Amino acid sequence: MCSWRLVWLRAGKSLLLFVAVVIGVFGINQVGWSGLELILNGMLMGPLERLITGLFLSMGTLVSYTALALIHRTARPLLWVVTPIFLYSALVLGAGDGLASDFDATRLQALKHHGANAYALEHMSERGRYLSCQDDRISLTDDGKAACARALNVAPGERIPGSEFRCGLLGLVECFKVAPKNETRAPAIIAPSQTAE
Repeated sequence: MCSWRLVWLRAGKSLLLFVAVVIGVFGINQVGWSGLELILNGMLMGPLERLITGLFLSMGTLVSYTALALIHRTARPLLWVVTPIFLYSALVLGAGDGLASDFDATRLQALKHHGANAYALEHMSERGRYLSCQDDRISLTDDGKAACARALNVAPGERIPGSEFRCGLLGLVECFKVAPKNETRAPAIIAPSQTAE
């Protein structure tokens, strides 16, 4: 009778550790994605978007720390296996995928599948849509091409949605591209101080 109880305890402990590792990988993945997004795009985000990304970063940190603390307390040798898995998840799956897709999950799927339709483009952020419409790695369907034309067709001299980028000394200024006055030139780059003219 005592041996069955020991088996159930070991099985429960193993299941608990497995769940902790899986949940911790998801948490650390979010830490890599949100942390790098705040570092690289924090200047381009609005206050609400920065707050939400910070909350995701905090929740991911809390989840991954809790998982690591549980593993450390119950099965310390398992940390030798879990630590490289967590590092891979944070750096490659989180930060690497975020950087490749400019931190837009729908754009990431379009890049992985090498294609996008209008539905996918309409559910991207403005920046993701702008980049996806000009990306040679993504083949657009006919309705996707029409969605790109609708989204990026602005009057001459107006800001192109999603074309924001950092410029100036140390990238501290937010700039954007505007539609050209005549169709033969490339889009002009405008800093916020030039828009008052």
